[in-house]
Amino acid sequence: MGEHLPRRGFLLGALGVGLGIAGVAHADPAPLPPPPIPIPPLPPPPITPLNYHSPALRPYVDELPIPETRVATGELAAVSGIHRYHRDLPETRSWGFGQDVLGPNLEAHRDRVARIAFRNQLGTHVLAPHVDLTMHGVTELDRTDPRFTVHLHGGANAPDDDGHPLIGWRNGGGPSFAYTNRQEAATLWYHDHAMGITRLNIQAGLAGMYYLRDEFDTGRDGNPIGLPSGEFEIPLIVQDRTFNADGSLQPMVGTYIPQGYNQSGQVGDVACVNAMAWPRLQVRRTLYRFRVLNGSNSRPYIFEFSNGMPCWAIGTDLGLLDAPAITPSIRVSPGERVDLLVDFSSFADGTTIDLINTARNDLGNTVFMVPELRPIMRFTVAGDGPPAEIPPRLRGGPGLPDPLPPLGPPESVRTMTLIGLNDDSRSAAVFPTMMSLNNLAFLSSDVDMARAGAVEQWDIVNTTPFDHPIHLHLARLRVIGRQPILTAAYWWANLPPKFGIRWAPTADPYAIGPQQGPPPWEVGWKDTVECPTDTVTRVLVHWPSVDDLGFDPDTPLTIPPGAEAIPPTGTHDMDQLSSAPEIHGYVWHCHNLDHADHDMMQQIRVMP
Repeated sequence: MGEHLPRRGFLLGALGVGLGIAGVAHADPAPLPPPPIPIPPLPPPPITPLNYHSPALRPYVDELPIPETRVATGELAAVSGIHRYHRDLPETRSWGFGQDVLGPNLEAHRDRVARIAFRNQLGTHVLAPHVDLTMHGVTELDRTDPRFTVHLHGGANAPDDDGHPLIGWRNGGGPSFAYTNRQEAATLWYHDHAMGITRLNIQAGLAGMYYLRDEFDTGRDGNPIGLPSGEFEIPLIVQDRTFNADGSLQPMVGTYIPQGYNQSGQVGDVACVNAMAWPRLQVRRTLYRFRVLNGSNSRPYIFEFSNGMPCWAIGTDLGLLDAPAITPSIRVSPGERVDLLVDFSSFADGTTIDLINTARNDLGNTVFMVPELRPIMRFTVAGDGPPAEIPPRLRGGPGLPDPLPPLGPPESVRTMTLIGLNDDSRSAAVFPTMMSLNNLAFLSSDVDMARAGAVEQWDIVNTTPFDHPIHLHLARLRVIGRQPILTAAYWWANLPPKFGIRWAPTADPYAIGPQQGPPPWEVGWKDTVECPTDTVTRVLVHWPSVDDLGFDPDTPLTIPPGAEAIPPTGTHDMDQLSSAPEIHGYVWHCHNLDHADHDMMQQIRVMP
């Protein structure tokens, strides 16, 4: 792999050159220290010819498409289609599940097994020129006959049904999964998870919502909780994109990065909701339930309304809160979902209210001058709707699910580190960067072990200049809190070893402020957690027991007929596969998809 320069040092070295600060020359790549103090938010970057930009598009001229809701059963083909993202853009090729782009809302019920066969009918890759042949297991064939698999994000499923990135299917093949749904009602989503090309497959359109219902949150009129249903329950899949003049997607950010390289982040200048650029939605005077998914590759959002009105958060990734949490804004990182109630009942016909994003760039994206993105979509009020009220309780009362349990003490504590590096093996790129967990490669033999039924505390230490959403497969999470640290002191006192050797020292001695608990809208069950830069993020990790799951979570994965497996070496050498170690368990990774593809993903085994 060559020597690796931590990315924070690389970026800050580049920033120092831009500011006229002399750098230190090294015969070989070596760590450069982070700044002595955390850098505060910087002003928005300028528009620069160094980055790609979409053609000028008028916002709020296209209606919001609302995907159909169908039962989670049968066969769903991943297909190539033709889609127009905005009325002023030409049509372009796209991918979707059973439709031109994205997928239907699949609806399942707790404790009822959903059996779904997914089929690859994708044809050639929509983003073929951008397939990076230096990624794990990626070959020229992925441009003409791309692999795919499907992961039910948030689902507690057996290893063979989880969509492991090492096992994929090319055109004509596909997996048949059984989702056990042995968990309470929640907003899940399904998406591609093919090793090395996930960022491109999802950007092309391979994603959709998955509504898990139960006897309380039924999704029907008269449900026990009193939540909006039918036309008043609407999915909002928010994804930022950059477009070329011919209507096609432009997955690159910097013009200075060669085509065909993973640039370690994709941030667009147009907001798409349900695959439509800056759409509008006509709403009636009543209460709406919006299931919001941040399906972007890399961009976090702070959602607010342009008139300053609040919303009520009622659920996190994996289920309902105890009671609605009123808030004027809510932060959602890639992979996270929020369940919101919005009340339009007091507005006159013709009132327009915009959903906007007030999130600022982190340090890394500011250095690379990626565009900030404010408008998301518009709501226009027209006509009366049925009377509705905000339910006072969601859990812990008659006819309601049990309240959220107290956090409780963990059985063990792990420190997990997020580190950025310069990958000299990809020197054709101007910024040959990569991200890593614990200073390890994805296919490292140093694999973490967990115990089914255990409750652990993970202290996730972010030493990079980028915020990272960390997603654990199978586990349920509760946020304990976040504490700022002096990264420079942490770094110099515990210098990282050579890449490939685990690096996970505790960050407790380097705290520079009190721990802040989660905001009220983040106290529920989660599967993805935002980990800000210069911060240790502490979460409780609940591994389901074998009795809860109904299966052994460490059963070796089988390779079905027609599937293509990548050995743990990362190559496509089938001779190696026959003698390679069995594939076990699950993965945990950053849900910045470009980071997960290289190299911010780790395997983990959950022992019975």
